[in-house]
Amino acid sequence: MKRIIIQYGGTGDLALKKLYPAYEHLMEKGDAFEVIALGRRFSTRDEFLSEIIRKDAPSSFTDHLDYLYYDMSGNNAVSILTDRLKALCGESDEVEFIYYLALQPSLYEIAIAQIQQVDNQLDCICFLTKKIVVEKPFGFDLESARRYNDILEKAFTDEEIFRIDHYLGKEFMQNLLLMRFHNDIIRRIWDNRTIESIEIIFDETHGVDQRLGFYEKIGVVRDTIQNHIMQIITYLTMSEPATLTPKDIAVEKEKVLRAISPIEEFHMGRYESLGANSGHIVHTPTYAAFKLFVNTYYFTGIPIYVRTGKMQQEAKSLIYIKFKNATKQVMHDDSIAENAVIITIHPELTIDISMNLKMPNTSWKSKPVRFRFNQSETFGANTPEAYEQIVEKILQGDKSLFPTMQEITESWRIVEPMLKDNLPVEVYPIRTLPRFAESLAKENGFTWFD
Repeated sequence: MKRIIIQYGGTGDLALKKLYPAYEHLMEKGDAFEVIALGRRFSTRDEFLSEIIRKDAPSSFTDHLDYLYYDMSGNNAVSILTDRLKALCGESDEVEFIYYLALQPSLYEIAIAQIQQVDNQLDCICFLTKKIVVEKPFGFDLESARRYNDILEKAFTDEEIFRIDHYLGKEFMQNLLLMRFHNDIIRRIWDNRTIESIEIIFDETHGVDQRLGFYEKIGVVRDTIQNHIMQIITYLTMSEPATLTPKDIAVEKEKVLRAISPIEEFHMGRYESLGANSGHIVHTPTYAAFKLFVNTYYFTGIPIYVRTGKMQQEAKSLIYIKFKNATKQVMHDDSIAENAVIITIHPELTIDISMNLKMPNTSWKSKPVRFRFNQSETFGANTPEAYEQIVEKILQGDKSLFPTMQEITESWRIVEPMLKDNLPVEVYPIRTLPRFAESLAKENGFTWFD
């Protein structure tokens, strides 16, 4: 069967930085598929290749990469795309079209209407199957997510729809499940009898002025919290699935999300130079900190503290699971540190278990010591990028790394209070933590794991 990826947004940042490298690596490994990039930036394929694709790219990739100048608003857009796809199909008896929408959700309706027309015209030339891929954020809020899903499901079945959250393609996410469910020692301590609190920190050093037009409509809640953060929380707190299959994992993740109330204790800010070169004031939040609870039997009562945003001093992505410290109370010794699991995502993937051991030449004085797993040291540095794994699963028709629509709608429900207009937004200097992040910690009696 011949596979053709129709890449909408073919000259955008996502395609350039993530998708084309993923396509190249998969083709080098022997995966057979064609890619046609759609865009308005270049008139010809030669211009597209010379400006977008690096000059030393192997022919195993470039020979299978086409380009089409495509304006969705044009009167003859459908016929232009139909003719090019017909040529790419050639004499093949069986063809699969994979429509990859690297577009803003507001463009889905026109894109899908045109896709339906293309499919109707080409369905007679061969046995045609199809898939559609949509990027996060899926919608702008709960209402729009449902509306866009209705549009998708008029043209595609749920099995044909791949909703992306690329964090599910990262090794650390998959390791979370195996660490929890393939190790009895972890399984037995991973609940509210032993865990005191969880911190999730996602600090980024870069700003958004390079893509302000996009980010101004999105903000930190839609950019990371509704998708990445909520998916991490499900992996941290879901019950053990019957099997590690997509359907069984989704069942447990949906239970977690349904057990989270809409976020009420939150704060948001924006860095002070946001939009300085745009000629107008931009109020879009670029940082947020909040607290929530997962009200399931095994995790109720464990506070989960989250902070995430742009223009920080240091790039830092980590999860800190703090265990209750009964020993300190029993031994009447405040110097005894808590046990913890520290999962560092950036700058490199590590998992540390912090335990107390005796310091040499002391009278039973203990010190916290970390036992570390390092992904690159153990398995090598060349593990696949998230998007490479994501695309490979799409080609295989495997939905294990894709959130369900139920997960997406529940996530929108949870963050809905953070999307209201006219919420207070603190202005913070670049490279500094907003004051409200420290206030949240002080009010709740904890210290951010920095």
